[in-house]
Amino acid sequence: MRILEHFRRPRAELDAPLWLSRTTVALVVLAAAVAPLVSAPYVNFDRSMVLVYIVVGLGLNLLTGNTGQISLGHGFFFALGAYLSAVLIENHGVPYLLLIPLAFAVCYVVGYLFGLPALRLHGLQLALATLGLALVTPSVIKRFEHVTDGQAGINIFAAEAPEFTGLERDQWVYYLCLVVALVAYLVVRRLATGRIGRSLIAIRDYEAVATTLGVPATRTKTTVFALSAALAGVGGVLYSFVVQYVGPEAFGLPLAIAFIVTIVVGGLGTVPGVVFGALFVVYVPQWTADINQSAAGITYGAALILFIFVLPYGILSLVRWGLGPLVARIPGRRRDARAATIPRDAEPALVTTS
Repeated sequence: MRILEHFRRPRAELDAPLWLSRTTVALVVLAAAVAPLVSAPYVNFDRSMVLVYIVVGLGLNLLTGNTGQISLGHGFFFALGAYLSAVLIENHGVPYLLLIPLAFAVCYVVGYLFGLPALRLHGLQLALATLGLALVTPSVIKRFEHVTDGQAGINIFAAEAPEFTGLERDQWVYYLCLVVALVAYLVVRRLATGRIGRSLIAIRDYEAVATTLGVPATRTKTTVFALSAALAGVGGVLYSFVVQYVGPEAFGLPLAIAFIVTIVVGGLGTVPGVVFGALFVVYVPQWTADINQSAAGITYGAALILFIFVLPYGILSLVRWGLGPLVARIPGRRRDARAATIPRDAEPALVTTS
């Protein structure tokens, strides 16, 4: 029981030395950079999908984990980015690299406009409003058949590797996803820590107190919603490069649930936890299907229930429990107040924006 209680403690980052954290990140990035050169195309496809989920999960985790706003509608922005990519490439010949910043800007504006009225809602009301957005996404795609090709979908022939790289297409697309995921990771981690991060947590836990202390709660929540929508749109563009096809059935409610699972399983409110969540969402259904195709959904659901009751703070709490004693023996442990999070039972006086 003590182990279970340890996993149920509030989320926190490992109190590791700065050099150890940076070394770990460097080794992970190095391994990720070398991996596609020695892997089969179908393996690189799965890894690219993991990176796509990481990009989307980082934005959604910033919105839900740090700001406390539950959104089930990010599949809409994901579809918007994917179809924007497909239509502009196939019908207008737009260079595919331009689509990443373009999708970011378009989805940011659309997300901001949607967030202005939606984020005046709270809790279940906001979840239902965004759920409606997820439910209508396939129908909207089919309705605008003259643009989206409706049920038939659009095949995409783009993102070919430049000749000077000597890479295959699957390797080039993987590296493109990796670069975007790294940039998104660094940006979101920067936003989730320091004064901005404390402001978001203050809004999540003590919105009235945060407003009193001068934090513009409505504007901040709307901006974070827009940023998370923009990252979802970028993820949609990367998805179109990886899969080379977009169709309405791929952007329904199951996709929205997969995004939520990504941030919950990894560790809600923790940036590294998104990586673990993305791995879970991509690989666990495949492994369970290999065991028994008919039992794949049951096994997947049982795993989610297990996380809710045993690991409510995600896989990262398990990693923290396993590595904590080792890190404690390392001299020079980091005491970085910027990376600290405010537990939900903290006193309001601890919340500060200065």
